[in-house]
Amino acid sequence: AMQTGNSPSRAHRLVVTMLTTGVATLLAFAINFLLTPYITERLGVEAYGFITLANTFVSYAMIAMTALNSFSTRFIAVEYQRGDKKAASTYFTSLFFANAAVSLIIFLCMLPVIANIDGVLDVPARLVSDVQYLFVLVFVNFLVTNGSNSFSSAAYTKNRLDIYGLFQVASYVVEAAILVALYAVFDAHAYFYGLGLLAAGLVLFAGNMCIYRRLTPDIKLRPSLFSLGAMKTLFVNGIWNSINNLGNVLISGIDLLLANVLLSAVAMGQLSLSRTFSSVFSRLYQLVSQAFQPLFLESYSSDNREALLSRLKLSSKMSGYFASLIFAGFFALGIPFFELWIPGQDISLVYSLTMIGIVGSFFEGLVNPLYYIYTLTLKNKVPTAITVIGGVVSVIGTVVLLEFTDLGVYGCAITTTAVTSLIAIVTNPLYMTHVLGISHMTFYPTFARSFLACVLMSFAFSAVSCLAAPVNWASFMLCVLLCGVLSAPIYILAALNRNERYSVALMLRKKYSERNS
Repeated sequence: AMQTGNSPSRAHRLVVTMLTTGVATLLAFAINFLLTPYITERLGVEAYGFITLANTFVSYAMIAMTALNSFSTRFIAVEYQRGDKKAASTYFTSLFFANAAVSLIIFLCMLPVIANIDGVLDVPARLVSDVQYLFVLVFVNFLVTNGSNSFSSAAYTKNRLDIYGLFQVASYVVEAAILVALYAVFDAHAYFYGLGLLAAGLVLFAGNMCIYRRLTPDIKLRPSLFSLGAMKTLFVNGIWNSINNLGNVLISGIDLLLANVLLSAVAMGQLSLSRTFSSVFSRLYQLVSQAFQPLFLESYSSDNREALLSRLKLSSKMSGYFASLIFAGFFALGIPFFELWIPGQDISLVYSLTMIGIVGSFFEGLVNPLYYIYTLTLKNKVPTAITVIGGVVSVIGTVVLLEFTDLGVYGCAITTTAVTSLIAIVTNPLYMTHVLGISHMTFYPTFARSFLACVLMSFAFSAVSCLAAPVNWASFMLCVLLCGVLSAPIYILAALNRNERYSVALMLRKKYSERNS
């Protein structure tokens, strides 16, 4: 029978998954941290902007892939756990070949665009070939990533995201090693980033293959199992997520392109600098969410509504801790951080743009784990429509602000944050509770507690910053350490309820006893 409790092995795996998630995110942060000032100093802020824009173009391409991939794990895992290995293999095989075909078509369509990149974008003449190589490598990695997607389902099916996290850590280590070697030995080029990214993608592909062969060897990859019906099922269920991704791209993925076309490559680079770590933050929220998704699926499958709601709220608070830590940290220490990190840039502008963006990121962090509700209930039409409408409003608002006001690059940041925050904290929670058939106010007390913790952490971190007044990396890291020490007790007291605090205390006491036994 399916267990619904939190067994020691399950809890252990969740902790390991969270730890590997944290390490992987720190490595991603470290790569961006070291790479950004090096590129901006040697190649200019425009070059860094094109690195971000290349990834943004991949997000455009991923809109098509989402229709196939967003529900694939759900269908493979459900059929596998029911014991129907043939049905699971049919979905698995259909996904693999469909991913390969669609991603290859997209790659081939991108080649003419890349060949004429300076006719499509505002690219300085000195960077044209560099940017072209960069885009080619990033899209080759796009092929590798989509080839790997079907194999990654094994980690979800067997609830072994802890192993997946270890391979993810390994991929970042390889990426960092290659980037350090290339930039240390050769003259700087933006396309080195693409080489590091591709190497990381290949490591993760190999890791997913190992997990698949080790955990689910009874799920077969055979051309004879390919089914148009299975592909149609994945596509029909995933198309709404694909359209939703289109809305997300319109909200927050097209403003770099608008900044390049309507302002300049420099403005695009400045906006990109302010979002250097936004992808890392987003990845952190997603990985925290992924750690809970097998538990959500288990609770929902066994119709244990109480356990599902408890786990949803806990996941929101876990993600909310990181969202609060990020906001409070940049609020208090952002100026000295940018002065030490990218001296010579417009610090005031980059800090202001960063804080505007982090407001939206905070709200997104609170809600991110809850998005899995739509996957569980197969209710995607309404939130997708809202996201697309929000995306259209965001694009129109950005164009209006850029063309008819003097806000400049601020116009991109303000519109994106306003639309993102409204959708994250108002429309999505209300509809999530509607599809679950519970009170519309169910999640707002959880959000309010996290918001209170964020405010308290911001005041505490600001006090540390004022008292320590960091002027070099040593004093800055001391401030970060002090803020980190303060963050956990503040968040535990402000965001967790009595039962959750008691559970945390028991867990810590148990860990202490095990260590000293």
